[in-house]
Amino acid sequence: MKDIYIILLSVFLGAVGQVAFKYGATLIPDTGSLMEKVIAAWPITAGLALYGVSTLLWIYALRTVELSYAYPLISLGYVLVFIASYFLFHEAIGPLRLGGLALILSGIALVAKS
Repeated sequence: MKDIYIILLSVFLGAVGQVAFKYGATLIPDTGSLMEKVIAAWPITAGLALYGVSTLLWIYALRTVELSYAYPLISLGYVLVFIASYFLFHEAIGPLRLGGLALILSGIALVAKS
C-alpha cells in the first residue's frame, strides 16, 4: 500500500516538473547571452530536478509493484498537467479535450480496480 503513495508522489513531481518546463520556456528571452537565458529560465532547471526525484521514486516503487499496474497510473500526470494548464496558463479546454480526459480517468479507474 505504501508503494501506491510513492507512485502517486512520483507522478505528481513529474507533472509539476512539466509545468515548470512550460513556465521556464515562457521566461527565455529572445536576446542575450546563453548565461542570461539559463538564469532567466531557472524553472527549467527546477523541472529537471523534479523529474530526477520523480524517476528515483518511480524506480523505488517498481521494486515491489507490477509494472502493468503501475505504468497506467502515470496517466494521472496528464490529468494534473491538464488542470494546471487551465488554471496557471489559462489554456482553452474544449469538449474534445474534456472527452479525452474522461477516457484517461476511466482507464485509470479500471486499472486501479484490478
